[in-house]
Amino acid sequence: MVQATIPPAEGVVKKKAYHHGDLRNAIILQATARARFQGERAIILREIATEIGVSATAAYRHFANRQQLVEEVAAAGFSAMSEKLALPSVLAGEADAGLAAYVDLRNAALAAVAFTGEEPAWSRMMVAGLGESATVIAAGRETEDLMQEIVDRGVEAGMFLPGTELRHNRVFWAGVAGLCTHAMFGLQPMGTSEADVDSSRTLDLCMSDMLTDAGREAVAAADLPAGAISAL
Repeated sequence: MVQATIPPAEGVVKKKAYHHGDLRNAIILQATARARFQGERAIILREIATEIGVSATAAYRHFANRQQLVEEVAAAGFSAMSEKLALPSVLAGEADAGLAAYVDLRNAALAAVAFTGEEPAWSRMMVAGLGESATVIAAGRETEDLMQEIVDRGVEAGMFLPGTELRHNRVFWAGVAGLCTHAMFGLQPMGTSEADVDSSRTLDLCMSDMLTDAGREAVAAADLPAGAISAL
């Protein structure tokens, strides 16, 4: 059974009347709060309806079935992850644009890993939805697109090989997915200095095939520290 201690979603207020899309959004917010706490099993529409102060009948009018709500919550997870990935570029002053793109991509990948460690139950829902739901796949691709924009900057600066497309780069995603799996399932301790070193090394190895000769020389010369980098 879902525990009664599930926290209410931020911004959701119990009320008798909702207008336009308010009720649908309120249901998604409360379902998300539950998913973050206990994963997909916590998404029980009749209980969510009670928590936000409406009838189950009213709540069911906004979703074809429970699975549709599950997919909306999983998609919302990728939107939240994208916010974590959309970090300011390390490029400042006379910093090298190519090296900045490299660091930005590594920072974004590390942010994705950190998100899965902070939100393990939600993240497991997100991964499950990627294989089945067009809604979740579309949200996941928005996250990919953010990272591709960084790669495109690196291509223009001569860091990454022309024509590099992350979507088809199995090596890069194997590294990111592997680290995320360790984080969301607690297979290895994450968030420690040792984990930062291992995660950074994994990503450096997985990004190496994307680099031009000049890019490899720049990364080697920079001798980048482990973990997220805020400035060059």
